[in-house]
Amino acid sequence: MNCMICSKRKEDFEVWHNKVVVAATYDSEFQNHEQIRKMDDKSIICHDCILSIKEEVEKNRK
Repeated sequence: MNCMICSKRKEDFEVWHNKVVVAATYDSEFQNHEQIRKMDDKSIICHDCILSIKEEVEKNRK
């Protein structure tokens, strides 16, 4: 599997599979991030990219 953001090959335990899993964060600012909004039901994002998105959201949080 390849991450939709960094395009690196990842194993299934290293990725977030879809928006349903991301929705479990209960963080509307995180869920509204541009990259997260681009996800469809087959998209995957690796854990490292999720962490970088989370850091970006925290930095820009109002």
